[in-house]
Amino acid sequence: MHRYMLSLSFVLTSTTLAVQSGPPIRAPLLGSWLYGTLSSTEYYDLNTNKWQDASGASEIVTFLASGHYERTRLLSLTTYSCTSKAYFYEKGTVKMAGDKITYRPSEGVSKGYTCTPSNSWQTNKINPETWAVHFEKDSTGADIMVLQNLKGTAEAHYGRYKQ
Repeated sequence: MHRYMLSLSFVLTSTTLAVQSGPPIRAPLLGSWLYGTLSSTEYYDLNTNKWQDASGASEIVTFLASGHYERTRLLSLTTYSCTSKAYFYEKGTVKMAGDKITYRPSEGVSKGYTCTPSNSWQTNKINPETWAVHFEKDSTGADIMVLQNLKGTAEAHYGRYKQ
């Protein structure tokens, strides 16, 4: 069986954000965080005798001491012969209030497709999002950032992103 390697990389720009400064962000939130995994290889489906795209979801978010953030999310999902992909990028300021964090985007893009690139979509409208946030330690003592939606129905665990 042959494997085809697909190279995926996340690019976080180091451009200074030209928006009004947000409240200062303090440790342990500062820095870059990674959620999820996105396989870097395709695979061969013996049942269909076809190559299938990688599947998964991943997010990298970087918080700066100035109160700014950058966030990149990727999603690739393959179900039978349908592969859908989505890419989200945004940057802006973060508002902290108690255990709540609100992303306030100043610019961004969302784009993707369902089953085929001819079914594509794109928008530059990115809405604010508020999450409950707390921190834990994993079994090795490393920081884990936990975000939970306000309904309490979804939770994501982020580890420190190591480039």
